[in-house]
Amino acid sequence: MRYRVDKERTLLVDGPACVQLLSGKAEVLGAEVKPEMKVVIRQGRRLPFEARSEFEAELFMGEQASCIETDVAAIPSSWRVAASNILSEKRGITVLILGGVDSGKTGFCIYLANTALRANWKVSVIDCDLGQSDLGPPGTVDLCFVPKPFTDLFTLFPDDSVFVGVTSPSRVVDEVLNATIKLKAKALERREDGLIIINTDGWIDGDAAVKYKVRLIEMVDPDYIVAIQTGGELDPIVSSVKERNIITVESPENIKRRDQKTRRLLRGFAYKKHLKGSKICSFPLSWIKVEGSLHLDSQKRDQLREKMQEVLKTEVLCCEETFNSIVLIIGKKAGLDEEAVKLAEMKMGKKIIVLQKGDEKGLLVSLEGPSGNMLGIGTIYSVDFRNRIIKIRTPVNKPVSKIKIGRIKLDPEGNEMEYCLKA
Repeated sequence: MRYRVDKERTLLVDGPACVQLLSGKAEVLGAEVKPEMKVVIRQGRRLPFEARSEFEAELFMGEQASCIETDVAAIPSSWRVAASNILSEKRGITVLILGGVDSGKTGFCIYLANTALRANWKVSVIDCDLGQSDLGPPGTVDLCFVPKPFTDLFTLFPDDSVFVGVTSPSRVVDEVLNATIKLKAKALERREDGLIIINTDGWIDGDAAVKYKVRLIEMVDPDYIVAIQTGGELDPIVSSVKERNIITVESPENIKRRDQKTRRLLRGFAYKKHLKGSKICSFPLSWIKVEGSLHLDSQKRDQLREKMQEVLKTEVLCCEETFNSIVLIIGKKAGLDEEAVKLAEMKMGKKIIVLQKGDEKGLLVSLEGPSGNMLGIGTIYSVDFRNRIIKIRTPVNKPVSKIKIGRIKLDPEGNEMEYCLKA
């Protein structure tokens, strides 16, 4: 359908949809939209088309898509002031964005990046939101050297990534912090005089969340902190770092709220994006190193496996010890007495999590090259424990030196599945 929007008004489009400008001028989060340009809006996302002059657009609407015209500004005045103040500084600064779930963090990140790009800044974006990553697949921290204005981080690909393997930072705080610092160093190495924007997750409630964000700020040492809040929800964090340059801005009135189902759907899109073109590749475990939620190549764990076999009186194919648990894989038809497990837990002083062969199928993994750089992701297709061969479904076609196994499990279509390996 065709839609005409008057100057200074905004067209809000909820995906899945595609908008093609036919005439006039419009902007989406600071990116100019030119006639004949097509802008795709993903399902679960909303984009605001601001009319810089009267414009006419062709809208292609999918199921559940919608649009509405409003005179409410898509970009709050506080965002414009914040971007102006930040970009009036000398080159070579880092900005960290704070906010709760669905507060507008990603929107501000895109707006600030586009505003800087149009002012001829070199822009790098680090996305450390494990659960709703737009740059890379969920479970990763990602860096992108942004080449030109854009309307959705999802349209970009990361230049570097660090695999964490979970979608919540609560139990992997140190890994997320170290990954963010590592990627900031790489951004500075390549673009010392540019703008680094760090987009964070929406975990802000509770003492653990506050401590995490304060540690993140202390380690990243940003030149500016942009706090997006509506009712003082960031005060515990802000008050702990009040000596820093903090710019408080408001959340947009027309922000789209997403439920858990939609957030899970968006993660599914991201997995599919980064698994596109996957093939099954075989890796002898004697050739590569395996880390993460299951270690498959350690002599020490072979000793633990033999000990667990003796205690449980059944064959154990694989065994992994974490801080507070022991995870083991037994054969599909192997029997295991519950009383024996309880006795083993008492003897080892740890919870024992039992998986059957085949439960490892679908686990998300990262594949790393000889220099330690992440080449891409994949999922476990199978593990031959006797012949020590792991098969991975992945689009990676470069030499692999290490595989890191995460705690996210996907079905053959790339959708998240419930998985018992939580400890």
